[in-house]
Amino acid sequence: MRTLQHHARIATDLSSLNSRIAALANSFKEFEPRNAADEALIGLMLEQSTALTAAAQALLTIAYDPTPAEPDAP
Repeated sequence: MRTLQHHARIATDLSSLNSRIAALANSFKEFEPRNAADEALIGLMLEQSTALTAAAQALLTIAYDPTPAEPDAP
């Protein structure tokens, strides 16, 4: 299965993202309120997560159709 390493890396990256989001939530609750820059960056994060969701959904529509090998040149 050639895709396993990709799935594993994505799972690791998503776990890291979840951890960082939890750390941000804690910072906003315990240390300082969100400011305009935080709001803008959160908006960007939402846009990127929407694009990521669309890309993941698109993976489900890809049909296996390997490119034929090039014939040997004479």
